Amino acid sequence: MVSEADKAYEFILKQSIKYNHSKLHRFISSHEKVSLNQNKNQTLSLFLIKTVISQQVSTSAAKTIWNRFEKVLESKKGKKLTKKDIASAGISNQKSEYILGILNNNFIQSTSLDELKEYSLEDLNRMLLAIKGIGPWTLGITRMFYICESDVWLEGDLGIKKASEIFLQELDNDDIRNIYSPYRTFLSLYLWRGLDSF
Repeated sequence: MVSEADKAYEFILKQSIKYNHSKLHRFISSHEKVSLNQNKNQTLSLFLIKTVISQQVSTSAAKTIWNRFEKVLESKKGKKLTKKDIASAGISNQKSEYILGILNNNFIQSTSLDELKEYSLEDLNRMLLAIKGIGPWTLGITRMFYICESDVWLEGDLGIKKASEIFLQELDNDDIRNIYSPYRTFLSLYLWRGLDSF
C-alpha cells in the first residue's frame, strides 16, 4: 500500500518538474522522504502548551523550557498548576497565563484526536482561535503535527517564507496552493529541511 508520504513525494517531484522549480526538485531528489508521524499518546493540551512555549524562541531554548515544564508537571501530578508553578519553568508571565487558560479549557481537555479530525476548518478556527495564546500559526502547527492534515500552509511562518524565496521564487500563496495542493504540509516539511541546508 502506498503511504501518504510516498504520494506527496511523487506529487511534489512531478509538480516541481512541471513548473520548473529546479532547486526544489534537486533538493527533494537528493534527500530522504518526509512523513507525518502522529503521537497518539500526547494530549491536545500538552501539544498546544508545547507549541505556545516554542513561540518566538529558538528551538534549543524551547526544548530546554519544555523539559523544565515537564518536571514541574511531574512534581505537581494530580494537583492543579498555578501561574507561579508554570513561571518557575522559565516561562514568561504572558505565556504562563496562556498555558493556564489551555489547562482550564473544557473543550481542549475533553476533545479527543478522533473528534478533532471530524471538525471543519471553520469549526477549528472558531473554537481554538478564541483561546488566548492560540493564533493562526499555532492553529496551523496543530493541524500539521497533531491532527496531521496533509494540506496546511503557514503563511506567516518566517522559515517557510525564507525557504520559499530560495526554492519557489516569486510564487505567491495562491500559486503555491494551485500547484502543490493537496500536499502543502509535506511541501512545508521539505522547505524547512531545505532551509537547514543553506
